[in-house]
Amino acid sequence: MIVMLISNESKKDRQYMVSYAKDFAGRCTEESWKMLTCVSIRELEETVARKVKVDIICVDITVNGALELTKELRQISPSAYIILVASPQISPVKYMRPSIGAESLMLKPLDEKQIQEVLKEALGAYVERFYRPDGAKVFVLENKGERNLINYENIYFFEAREKRVYLNTDTEEYAFYDTLDELTKRLSDGFIRCHRSFLVNKNKIEKVFLSQNRLVLEEDFEIPLSRSYKPALKEYLMKGEKING
Repeated sequence: MIVMLISNESKKDRQYMVSYAKDFAGRCTEESWKMLTCVSIRELEETVARKVKVDIICVDITVNGALELTKELRQISPSAYIILVASPQISPVKYMRPSIGAESLMLKPLDEKQIQEVLKEALGAYVERFYRPDGAKVFVLENKGERNLINYENIYFFEAREKRVYLNTDTEEYAFYDTLDELTKRLSDGFIRCHRSFLVNKNKIEKVFLSQNRLVLEEDFEIPLSRSYKPALKEYLMKGEKING
């Protein structure tokens, strides 16, 4: 599923963006799309507070506070394609920043021609990325006819249970058929095995309690640590001062 967020207080502009995006999705992809719309800055604040992860973001940053919220959206969804709606009165210095990483721009006043041209290019670029992903940056998960691209930075751990593997982010869980042995071979050195049922993201490890046979990841995930995997984990962690006994 591809999730697109549109935040724009103009009903006319917002509706045309949604209409064009849906039409593009139907013509150019076989994926299901979900459209999220924010009609006010308050709704955008609520969306950010819920840490909703999206794939494509289109935000009107002429609204007070929207630019800062867009920075937060980038942190929540590091691999999202961002389209900004700005105005000639706003200096590009304010919004063309790495902390936002916008790839497309619309300038007010908007009309259907500009919206169509920008969305056609932006959505086309995203779809190309979606179907030809960079395997070094994202984990491609295909299940029951749906494809999800999950940035490795967002993955906390993989868990094997009930004959399936579960990929866990901070808020979501995705099930698919595979084995941890095969995943360990395919994944980069950014992941390490700590238990026969768990493979964790090294960058998410906060503390390791060797005597208690457990480790703690960011967001307070507690993961079991088995004896057979202690030596390799301890060797890796000695540099980071994350061992608590």
